[in-house]
Amino acid sequence: MILANPIGLWALLGIPAILLIHFLQRESKRVPASTLFLLEHLDRESVKGRRFDRLRNSVPLWLQLLGVILLAWLLAEPRWTSARSVQRVVLVLDDSASMEAFRDEFAEVLRRELPPLASLVGTTEYTAIESSTSGATLYRGTSAGELIEALADWRPSSGSHSPELALRVGRGLAGAEGVLVFATDYPGDPLPFGALRLAVGSPLDNVGFAGLRIEREDDRTVWRATLRNYADKAQSRSWFLATGGRRTEPRTADLEPGATITLQGEFPEGADRASLVLEPDRFTRDDRLFLVNPSPKSLLVSRTGSPTVEAVVAGLIGSLENAAQSKPDETPDLWFATYNPLSPAELPATAIVFLNQELVPPRFLSGPIVAANHPLVAELDWQGLIARSTPSIPMHEDDLVLLWQGERPLVLLREAADRRQLVLNFDILHSNAPRLPAFVVLVHRFAAQVRAGKIAGEVRNLELRQPLALAHATTTESPPLELVEETGSTTIPLDRARQLRAPGDPGFFRVTQDGVLLLDATANFADTREADFSKAGSISELGTLPNAIRERQTTADPIWFVWALLFAAALILAWHLLGKTPKPEAVAGHGSRAAG
Repeated sequence: MILANPIGLWALLGIPAILLIHFLQRESKRVPASTLFLLEHLDRESVKGRRFDRLRNSVPLWLQLLGVILLAWLLAEPRWTSARSVQRVVLVLDDSASMEAFRDEFAEVLRRELPPLASLVGTTEYTAIESSTSGATLYRGTSAGELIEALADWRPSSGSHSPELALRVGRGLAGAEGVLVFATDYPGDPLPFGALRLAVGSPLDNVGFAGLRIEREDDRTVWRATLRNYADKAQSRSWFLATGGRRTEPRTADLEPGATITLQGEFPEGADRASLVLEPDRFTRDDRLFLVNPSPKSLLVSRTGSPTVEAVVAGLIGSLENAAQSKPDETPDLWFATYNPLSPAELPATAIVFLNQELVPPRFLSGPIVAANHPLVAELDWQGLIARSTPSIPMHEDDLVLLWQGERPLVLLREAADRRQLVLNFDILHSNAPRLPAFVVLVHRFAAQVRAGKIAGEVRNLELRQPLALAHATTTESPPLELVEETGSTTIPLDRARQLRAPGDPGFFRVTQDGVLLLDATANFADTREADFSKAGSISELGTLPNAIRERQTTADPIWFVWALLFAAALILAWHLLGKTPKPEAVAGHGSRAAG
């Protein structure tokens, strides 16, 4: 049993008040009368005036005390609970990186808000899930204390996202009668699915790194880091560059309100890693920037075919990053080949194929140029292409046409288990294609796909939780991938390799397979929306929740009306007895005895 309104018990103070009244007696008065039988019957009164006297046992006294007890019972609103009653509370935790700045405040709010939700039911089942697409379950149990302890290891690191999907899942877990709470650091609009908002944020003056770019300039590597002040007042921060066991002298960066500046320097000579360290503030995730000198996978290329296209091929190879001519004992990753319709020959398995037309065709191709909906030609402008009419390269049944002009297929993509070929089915030398940006971009995109499919190591600077698509051995005997961080390593089964992401915490990491390096990289915070705390705030919509739980999970006194009737009857009967006058014959008899 619980009392919905414990304040009603203050009505019990009427008991000592009634007893005090009954202890007090009033002084009797002398009234001269000629005849004693004319005196009305009087109750015995104190002859010494008002004072504490013995408590007289009377029916009105007990009726009044009963009335006070019944009134206190009705005002306290007793309700009955069952030890088998279950209340489900689902917490959807905003997994955005900004929540990391308020983890301590969040724990304190939970210690204050959760106990009232569990005091009215037999068992409270708690479930805590993240709001990101992964929807990881952080806790499931019946102890609020264990829930708070489990959240001590929670590290929110996602970017800005909608919690709607997680709230939908949370409502399914809580049920129609359960409690669904969205814990975040920003007040906002009403939430769907009957969720209640619990915001624990506050505005912070944050300064942090917001971007990184590393470029080759002549024979040196230059890094440029963007530093941003998210506060509405000027800020000053010191920073330095660290590499290995060395560090530069601290420098000071002064930023106006909302200003962005660029820090610049050379990548340390002979070092493959470095880090920019900023004077820390409340939000530490963007106070350090990890750097590696990026290097894509090496691309071994070779050429075969007519010397007439050598100039075009040499220019394309020179524009590819980290591409080199393969040696005689090496297997090329990509061939630049030519095809002569008058002298057909077998093409390499992975190649960019040029149509070899030695004679200058007299006519030009005509008709509208239409591109397919394909990543290789997406958003490329081919309308300026001028090509001559030549014999066509024979098409295969599985060829995918990427570009048409009239009825002539200009660009074909051949993909199969044993080949991947980009066929340029027009005369490159006698066209303006080498001067079109679309042509160069198409070649680069195809080479990038070939490079991505190669199992080899690369060096990259990435963002937190950025998806990783790494080529790796996929046979049944192949070992799993290994994600190695400074804090430890994680084994990634091959069936989950497509779900691989960069770590959620900033730092250096590597991905290997059976000791072979696939990726050497950094993970850095880069979501400027999560670093801006100007609109953070606190709000709790849980204030009326205990009353709602009480109504749903407890049962009101089923015979309250009986107590109300007894209370009314006690008052009426007490009033009747106190106001009752003696019978006339009793008064006359009393007077005669007094006279005698």
